[in-house]
Amino acid sequence: MLVGVRLPNAGPKATPANIMAVARWAHRLGYHSMWVTDRVLVPARSGSFYPYGTAGQWNPSTGTYVDPLISLTWANAIAPELQLGTSVLVAPLRNPVLLAKQFAALDFLSGGRVICGLGVGWMKEEFAGVGVPYEERGRRATEMVQLMRMLWTGDEVDFHGRYWQISGCRIAPRPVQPAIPVIWGGHSDATLRRVARIGDGWHPTRINIPELKAGLEKLRSLCEKYGRDPQSVPLFVRPGDVYTVTPETHAQHLELGVTHLIIDTPVDDPSIENVHQEMERVAEVCSLRPRTV
Repeated sequence: MLVGVRLPNAGPKATPANIMAVARWAHRLGYHSMWVTDRVLVPARSGSFYPYGTAGQWNPSTGTYVDPLISLTWANAIAPELQLGTSVLVAPLRNPVLLAKQFAALDFLSGGRVICGLGVGWMKEEFAGVGVPYEERGRRATEMVQLMRMLWTGDEVDFHGRYWQISGCRIAPRPVQPAIPVIWGGHSDATLRRVARIGDGWHPTRINIPELKAGLEKLRSLCEKYGRDPQSVPLFVRPGDVYTVTPETHAQHLELGVTHLIIDTPVDDPSIENVHQEMERVAEVCSLRPRTV
């Protein structure tokens, strides 16, 4: 199992120095990847249902969000051996051509270490501010990935979709990887169908282990429905603050076949030292091997 850490690109710890510090610690402690979260607009108030909180409400107090791909580029200079992932980037808020270009550039600069974690979003106010229809976000995200994958080949693209049309154009440089993996965040039935149909991995965040088991059962059934081997779909798990990574929960991750574990570090506390302590603790639980250089 690979282990990654969420960089402090959001909240009161989101500073250039802190992002660099966590990247440096991740490298030294033997972590395999660095991840960032996403928010384009931060409304003063949101009435949208928040799917990751017990009360269904989002707290905008941690309202600083450094752009995810720029944050990863910044961290890559400090830890040039680690994979770089988005957990997750809200796809429908972006233009797919520009997003494909940005991911390709990051993969090119990092030597092929990018993981494209996408979600369809949940905050209606954010979609309204960007001018994207909220009700169409799932269809738009699906079409975006189809177009982005074609652009990542480096070949000339002729694409005629519902939302975007391109003729005789390509992007360069193309990614170093033959194909940038696209993993889908979320745990709804719609997300699981999207993973089974067009995903390179499932990335559930902030759900407990019984919910994770139930989601895996659904995903396996859907993969079989679409003629796909369930074992071919990697599992990227980010518990967040729902449960703690302990020897017991780590053993459950291994039993479930988790491919990649991603830990959150304390977000609301402005102190950076508690991040280091948590990273050291999880590194010991997961038996990570420190790097000497």
